[in-house]
Amino acid sequence: MRFSDVSVLGTPEVLKRKLGGEYLKEIAIHASAFTNGKLAAGSAVTADGKKSTGDGSDVYGITLNDCYEENPNVSVIIAFAVINGSNTTATSSDRAALGNLYFE
Repeated sequence: MRFSDVSVLGTPEVLKRKLGGEYLKEIAIHASAFTNGKLAAGSAVTADGKKSTGDGSDVYGITLNDCYEENPNVSVIIAFAVINGSNTTATSSDRAALGNLYFE
């Protein structure tokens, strides 16, 4: 049996409240977005799975859960959700560009 020890980066989910109408999209994360094989929940990403530049011009959504290089697929929050602002690394420009998300 193969076993590997993986540490969780932080809060595994960034939703403040589950409203039931959140618009999520499954995307594959690009290899350049990982740091030490992980991408934290609450990271701002582009439509092609890379990390956002932080200026709001290329942001697509916020990762819902932690993502690992072994399985680079993750759900990204696109719209109609309440995000816990303290659990995301999105810049103020990224937050402003994501007008259909509410950061609390």
